[in-house]
Amino acid sequence: MKHEDSTILNKYGKDPGFKVPDNYFADFNKKMADMLPDVEITPVDAKPTMWQRVKPLVYMAAMFAGVWCMMSVFSHFTSSGNLDSVRAVAEKLNDDKSNVEDFIMSGSVSDYDILNYEDSVMLSNEQDDSSDNHQ
Repeated sequence: MKHEDSTILNKYGKDPGFKVPDNYFADFNKKMADMLPDVEITPVDAKPTMWQRVKPLVYMAAMFAGVWCMMSVFSHFTSSGNLDSVRAVAEKLNDDKSNVEDFIMSGSVSDYDILNYEDSVMLSNEQDDSSDNHQ
């Protein structure tokens, strides 16, 4: 590899092939400034319009309204879904002919729904027991 490098250097030399003229960079700034057209810059004193001032507030209000709508929709679906699931579990548990495990394994009832139902059954049983003891 070194032999090829030395051959190329011997053949072409170290000359880059071009040179920068003398004092090129010394006068460069002056020449460039002379080549540019004269443009007068006038500051614009423009006041923001009403829409430009209110736009951030409108966007923020729209964002909060969208979040509120999404939360309303999600809470509507989750609250009605949980009640339906709990009712379905209650009906299946009261029906001796059905197999509760098959219903639970179908995936229509979550563990949370089952625990809620068990808690409500235990609470109602405790209330029934306490009312029977008072009579």
